[in-house]
Amino acid sequence: MGFAALSRFVIANGMAAEVKASFRQRPHLVDNASGYRRMEVISPLDRPEEIWLLTFWADEASFRAWHHSHTYHESHRGIPKGLKLLPGETKITRFEHVGS
Repeated sequence: MGFAALSRFVIANGMAAEVKASFRQRPHLVDNASGYRRMEVISPLDRPEEIWLLTFWADEASFRAWHHSHTYHESHRGIPKGLKLLPGETKITRFEHVGS
């Protein structure tokens, strides 16, 4: 058993290519977080401005600790300047990770 979190957001100002590049070049700060297992970043083919960030953790407490850490905020420095998100389209969903 484990925990997964899906962060979903939609880019409002045509910067999808820049955001995707920033994920490819990310500094991997989360990789050393306690309880972190892996991350997948995906985007629907029929809506390329939508990004889904799926992270896998040992438990929800590890995710919460990361999400409130200084390193979490530091990891977001790579977000492209000027990025705007579509209001009402940002959501985090929490899951029990049953198996792979």
